Amino acid sequence: MRSFNIFLTTVAAGLFVLALAGCNPDRRYTKVSGTITYNGQVVEGASVSFLPVSPDAEPAAGRTDASGTYTLTSVYAVKGGKGVLPGEYTVLVMKSEMPPDPLVALFEQGKITSEELERRQSARMVGLRPIELLPIKYMQPGTTGLKATVEQGKDNTFDFDLTD
Repeated sequence: MRSFNIFLTTVAAGLFVLALAGCNPDRRYTKVSGTITYNGQVVEGASVSFLPVSPDAEPAAGRTDASGTYTLTSVYAVKGGKGVLPGEYTVLVMKSEMPPDPLVALFEQGKITSEELERRQSARMVGLRPIELLPIKYMQPGTTGLKATVEQGKDNTFDFDLTD
């Protein structure tokens, strides 16, 4: 009976600690959104990342839709819902696509068999590299030049028009 009471006390204490950890007032996620354009045109399918400059912030990411609009979610906001912690961020934006595979084109034209396609693709030493559709400077923290300061209780809409 005594060991059962110790067990219940330990479980209760553990649940209390977990409840306190879940109620951390510093973890107030706030909605962050905006629009990405490139030379004035909306960019669909771009990855937008906020990298924390502030030590108490967390990385966040999102993807633009057909209207170029993104909404961010902190990578740690599993139970916090969509949003970002207040703080200063460096902003990265990237969009790439894979070029057409010339071997697939040969297969589709009937010039090689599926077995030949598979053999050649597996023998290829270097795979196809993605084509970057936005300037590379926006993909690197040291060259992006894009910044955002997320504030609790404020309108955190950040629109970025990327240029060459």
